[in-house]
Amino acid sequence: MSEHRFNLRSDLPAILGGALTMAAFSTLGDWIWANYLRDGDPVAGVVHGLLIFIILAAAIAAAIGTRLAYRRLLPTMPCIGFLLAAVFYPLAYVTGYIAALLVTWILMWLLTAALTRWAAENDETLARAMQRGGAAALFSGLAFWAISGIWTQPSPGGPNYLWHFCAWTIAFLPGFVALLFGRKKI
Repeated sequence: MSEHRFNLRSDLPAILGGALTMAAFSTLGDWIWANYLRDGDPVAGVVHGLLIFIILAAAIAAAIGTRLAYRRLLPTMPCIGFLLAAVFYPLAYVTGYIAALLVTWILMWLLTAALTRWAAENDETLARAMQRGGAAALFSGLAFWAISGIWTQPSPGGPNYLWHFCAWTIAFLPGFVALLFGRKKI
């Protein structure tokens, strides 16, 4: 296995593709929530978490680029999404909505880093994968907090979905950079 470091040409499409894909589906989720679902509905929230993690699994597997990655991530990551969404509602009751979002967002990146390491089947250590997950959680968490106004301070004329898409891209981009930029590849 060879070391793969800082190759912008090969890393950038996976990073941008992942962030833009997640932003598009998250924006679609915002639209569905605004038009068809009731805030605080745990069943809809768990389904939402499950679907978002299917998309996240596909984006990470596409970045890894192997059948093994798809076979490992597509069944496991939705389970993580389901569990995080199920934990979110009791946590939100205790800590508040935004705090619960940030906690589950951080857990999402840490667990995604561990599963990415497992799916890539390279010689990256678990400690290094957790460093990537920690960086993804920290920087993406800060970006997520910065854009959280799309829900806490909605536009007076209703949601601006172009801004939602940009905000979600801003939130996801640091996570994909931390997980995928300069990582070892098979």
